[in-house]
Amino acid sequence: MKYLILLLLGLALSVTAYAKPRCQGFNNYDNKVTVIFTDDKAGSQYTVSDVILIPSWNGKEYKATSVRTTVENGVATVTLVFPHITQFSNPKVTLRTNGKKRTFKVCQ
Repeated sequence: MKYLILLLLGLALSVTAYAKPRCQGFNNYDNKVTVIFTDDKAGSQYTVSDVILIPSWNGKEYKATSVRTTVENGVATVTLVFPHITQFSNPKVTLRTNGKKRTFKVCQ
């Protein structure tokens, strides 16, 4: 019983320590694509690199032209800008946050 409790506690801690980024906004205005996401487990420093948008409909990948990150009270807000794209079908973003590779669906 003691081991089961420790196992469950360990699983709970591991899930909360690695929260996934959450999409907060998406638009395709002003000849660019903008995606905004937050991560509430950012800590005091949050680095974002290797950002790619995958529109899913043709397999082509688009690198971010701009990445802006702010951290306030342990919550990171990241604004990603990509070249203008006219067609989407369940787009995804892949990136590295603090060195860890992540993928999330873009909210539409």
